[in-house]
Amino acid sequence: MEDSQPQLSVIVIGYKMARQLENTLFTLSAQYQKNIAAYDYEVIVVENESNDNLEPAIVEQLGRNFKYFRRVETAHTPVPAINFAFEQCSAPLIGLMIDGARMLSPRVLEYALLISKLSDRALTVVPGYHLGADEQHLADDYNEAVEQTLLESINWQSNGHLLFDIASFSGGNNKGFFQPFMECNCLFASAASFRDIGYADPQFTRRGGGGINLHMYRSLGMLPNATVFVTPGEGSFHQFHGGVTTMAYEGRQAELLAHKTQLQGLWPDGFHSLRKEPLLFGAVPHNAQKFLAVSVEFENKRFNRLRKIGMPLWEDDQPVTSVDTEV
Repeated sequence: MEDSQPQLSVIVIGYKMARQLENTLFTLSAQYQKNIAAYDYEVIVVENESNDNLEPAIVEQLGRNFKYFRRVETAHTPVPAINFAFEQCSAPLIGLMIDGARMLSPRVLEYALLISKLSDRALTVVPGYHLGADEQHLADDYNEAVEQTLLESINWQSNGHLLFDIASFSGGNNKGFFQPFMECNCLFASAASFRDIGYADPQFTRRGGGGINLHMYRSLGMLPNATVFVTPGEGSFHQFHGGVTTMAYEGRQAELLAHKTQLQGLWPDGFHSLRKEPLLFGAVPHNAQKFLAVSVEFENKRFNRLRKIGMPLWEDDQPVTSVDTEV
């Protein structure tokens, strides 16, 4: 079985984040992920050269299903690394993590595989969180040392759902599971779906890739017959690092405006978050239930607001195209 074709390829892109990337990759290992064997999946790790690279031996220790590539890249965008990673994938289902600083909870891969069997156009969306009490760019007193103390306060290596105890919603889905997500930093779709959207668009040349993550997420969700699944009991947890959009710095707002301007120009009716009603999938462990409760509160407010003005809740929903069959 160990030499069989993997069912799932997971892409992880890293740059100048050795500590964070090491944590992320551990959460993708077979010793951490539940109800999935190492031979079921492969992890494609692509790291651009920097002064803070991961030691290849660390990746080797995680298992033979991890494949590590270090690239010399002069561009400030991860897009070439992303498309290089797609070329290395051998499975019919692909997970994409453009930001390698995101740790996962332990049933993400199990659920991604199960969901993929429900629909050829399934898009599995893992909600995003920030470690810490708030988004990291909003907290002046949050840094790597504070985060390390937080992580050491829980036994996350043995029970990854404890990460919910030290986390807060990410800005991409800060209103919970029942509102449109602006982006997803850990998503899964078929290899065919990624091919149909043209993989990562090379127009996204800005530092950090600009809005490539938002663009790919909405492009996948707008494919014909695409069905959005959200895992309310699983998460992707952002670690503190020098991210273009996730840390505070002078010029951050101008950078975000440039991202927005490019996205608006690429979509005929302007860019907005994907507005498709999600199907919730999977167990919700106790640690994650507080986020489910908050999500319900936000949903009620949104429902009442849109009902008053006669707006649809999920305007991107499209009728499923049926296939004629002879009876």
